[in-house]
Amino acid sequence: MKTNQPEETQLIERARTGDRRALESLLSKVQTWIYNVIRRILLNPQEAEDLTQEVLLKIATNLAAYDPTRASFKTWAYRISVNHALNGKRGMLEEITTGFSEYANELEKMPNIDIPANELSSPENLVLIEEAKASCTLGMLLCLDREQRIALILADLMGLSDRESSELLDISNEAFRKRLSRARKDLYTFMDDKCGLMNEKNPCRCSKKMKSFQNNGWIDPAIPRFSMPLVRRLKEQVKELNCEYEDFNEHKYQEIFRDHPYFTTPPKILEELLVKYSPTI
Repeated sequence: MKTNQPEETQLIERARTGDRRALESLLSKVQTWIYNVIRRILLNPQEAEDLTQEVLLKIATNLAAYDPTRASFKTWAYRISVNHALNGKRGMLEEITTGFSEYANELEKMPNIDIPANELSSPENLVLIEEAKASCTLGMLLCLDREQRIALILADLMGLSDRESSELLDISNEAFRKRLSRARKDLYTFMDDKCGLMNEKNPCRCSKKMKSFQNNGWIDPAIPRFSMPLVRRLKEQVKELNCEYEDFNEHKYQEIFRDHPYFTTPPKILEELLVKYSPTI
């Protein structure tokens, strides 16, 4: 990750003296990346908002300890966010998602419900199908333990290199690659065996699960979480994957996950933080 730009250096110095506008500008440079990583770790939007705010507050209160000779501000901030998320309390959805086997059982309990062909392309159903796809596939990430999940998110979704990812996690490159390899293999094995998006031979289809997901509270037509109008896709924001480690040649799962939204950070996260924050000068 690059060194600080002159503008960032000035913002850091001003924020250290208690300049709230400088702090707001500084945190706004990292909050969206942090929120998108945490949202994928926890899946629950409210928990992701709360944890993102905790991380930003931790960055703000530790700004005096930041040493620009050791890392860029973004690298330092991202390291704080990743390690805070890694060691934080388990989320609500993590508590009820215990692994791929149990996840498969839950999916199988939900019957396939065919939608008439002439209704599939209605705007309402297209939104719900997208909600079903994103909800189900992001839920698969919860079947990985946090170490594996974060490794996969950093490398295969957010596009970081091996070196960058291991630096954020403060582990060796070899240790990071082992985590990533396990995560890739576990996720790919499940998707290749169960998911119709990955393997056309699998009977599971987002359009057929849509009604069951709605009936079981997985998706809510009144509150779409993944298919908002004009939403950016992750692949549009993170255009390249820079991870050098290739342990197998199947990349279709990456394409599926990179078609998910690149979430906009709710403004209230930073607004509420700035109200609470009392700088120590």
